[in-house]
Amino acid sequence: MTAIVPDRRPKAARIAGFLALLTAVSWALGTLAAWPWAATPAGEARLRISLRYVSGFEEAARPDEQTGGRLRHMRPVEGTSGRTARRAQARLTVFIHGRPVLTRTYQPTGLRRDGPIYGYEEIAVTPGRHRVAVTLTDLGQTERRWSIEREVEFPPGHAPLLEYAPGRGWLPREEHHD
Repeated sequence: MTAIVPDRRPKAARIAGFLALLTAVSWALGTLAAWPWAATPAGEARLRISLRYVSGFEEAARPDEQTGGRLRHMRPVEGTSGRTARRAQARLTVFIHGRPVLTRTYQPTGLRRDGPIYGYEEIAVTPGRHRVAVTLTDLGQTERRWSIEREVEFPPGHAPLLEYAPGRGWLPREEHHD
């Protein structure tokens, strides 16, 4: 008599192969986890800059640009807001001892460019004491700026962090990375 339901148990060779694969993957992960790794090499230092920023709105197009060729009922009503739904770009500028080392412009996130701006930068710096100036500029309707300027000690193997926090400005943080 034949069985109505076929036997679905895996064969012994299949179980042994699975256990061998599982053992190999576990051994590889354990080996890689124990491998020494340093975020900042021992003889170097880095300045890390992190930001999350919600920029202002872009300037709206001039009325003659908005109406170009539109029918009367599709034109903007007089006295309506001139803002667009798009957020403006932001520019980050970093100076070390008065010399520019980084200038980068960031786009707002989101499909319609209406989200916050995120940025992360790492700048290699020679160990020692340096005068660091960082400026975040909102390139919207009013060019608002947030700046920090200070003497920073860069010990070898360290990577201090300057973080821009919404509503609080620049927050310096010292973190060690070995």
